[in-house]
Amino acid sequence: MRENTGKVVLVGAGPGDTGLLTLKGEKYIKQADCLVYDRLSSPEFLSMAKAGCELIYVGKENHKHVMKQDAINELLYEKSKYHELVVRLKGGDPYVFGRGGEEALYLVDRNVEVEVVPGVSSSVAALAAAGIPITHRGIAKGFQVITAHSRKDEEADIDYSLLTDETITCVFLMGLAHVKSIAAGLMKAGRRADTPAAVISNGTLAAQRKCIGTLADIGEKIEEAKLTSPAIIVVGDVVSLNDRLDFFEKRPLFGRKITVPYIKTNELIAKLQQLGADVTPVKTGIINPIIIPEFADKVRSADWIVFTSKNGVRSFFYNLELAGADIRLIANARFAVVGKATEKELAKHHINADIIPAEQTGKELAGELSSYMGDNDEIKVCIFSAKEASPDLEAGLKEICQLEKIDAYVNEQAYEGIPESIGNMVSEAVFTSASNVERFFHMLPENAYVETAYSIGEKTTAALEQHNVREILQADDSSYEALVDKISYKDAFKD
Repeated sequence: MRENTGKVVLVGAGPGDTGLLTLKGEKYIKQADCLVYDRLSSPEFLSMAKAGCELIYVGKENHKHVMKQDAINELLYEKSKYHELVVRLKGGDPYVFGRGGEEALYLVDRNVEVEVVPGVSSSVAALAAAGIPITHRGIAKGFQVITAHSRKDEEADIDYSLLTDETITCVFLMGLAHVKSIAAGLMKAGRRADTPAAVISNGTLAAQRKCIGTLADIGEKIEEAKLTSPAIIVVGDVVSLNDRLDFFEKRPLFGRKITVPYIKTNELIAKLQQLGADVTPVKTGIINPIIIPEFADKVRSADWIVFTSKNGVRSFFYNLELAGADIRLIANARFAVVGKATEKELAKHHINADIIPAEQTGKELAGELSSYMGDNDEIKVCIFSAKEASPDLEAGLKEICQLEKIDAYVNEQAYEGIPESIGNMVSEAVFTSASNVERFFHMLPENAYVETAYSIGEKTTAALEQHNVREILQADDSSYEALVDKISYKDAFKD
């Protein structure tokens, strides 16, 4: 236990989209020794936490409380005695019906240092994602945000006589179960029955759904639509603008559920999310660099240094630093990479690849290297690759040069389990390696299958053909860009 309490920071995580987390909020999450979070936080937020950070879930959902508010207050206080920095991660903004004020006051009364990092409130962001500006000149001159829940999780006692100004947009939070009574209360107070109204579920997420109607029929419409919480109710003439301003829902992959087995969060996942896909990342492996004995001696005499993946590049520079050497160690070497992603990773270290084959395979890379070396079998080539790497590149070079294959990293199985949301049928999944295929199917239930699988190359496709996959679509070249193209234009590429 610490002699003095640590600091507690209340961080607003925003409405759900990780891109809407503030830079300051991200900084504190990464520094936290203890992270206390609720159900509105995306799992991606938790991946930002440093190794060893204590993670504590205290979420609430529709009358079901993992922990009561009084207990959460006490938890924050107790954890501040043991940790230098405790972060309380809350959906939206901590002070917009998030009970952040109660937590802060409890801690201040016990002499705990507190800081609040505001978050993007769903009361504004979810409307924007649904194509509804909360204010608009000539339509809405202001807005009111109202909670539809009381302290005891019952319908709030709302004075609807204060909500009758038609130039004010009304936003109700936490009121999905009370849409009919809210609409009735507004109409009884004098709002027109044909006043536009909307309910937005999972706002700002790829799973976002909305229901548009009027005060007279919105209750029936949401029952038919079967919307789920968290949801926001918005009432006002600004709702009528949603068809023209719903850019969020017009993204090319919006609403498509795509599973991405991965080892390290990458630009493929980010790109699919940017295009609107509802991505379920599944961690299948962990990359660990290998400490390479006599690293400096191995690379000092190399004429060519070859990388078969981004991870090989990362391990190379990890070992360069570990050896206490600098870039002059490889001043005389030339560089070859297997593909575009590896080329980009190498460029981060201000080194341009001399060779990148048109067809991004080990066999093709071996052919291009052979043409460069000619008949000089004194040339030394060092390949930095996975311990379990494909032998194609090595086989194509071992007879024509002094070849040394260096195990630079190991790709180990992850054991985090498959998300419950996947079930027995995966509609679309993207695979970037054969090992990802094997590990993913090993994690699936016995009778599960994939409807459509997207493959980055021939070896990945061959691995997929051994499993329960209805349709396999292979990218035109081994790159994330080609994979995204294949996914985006799925129908056009069908035979």
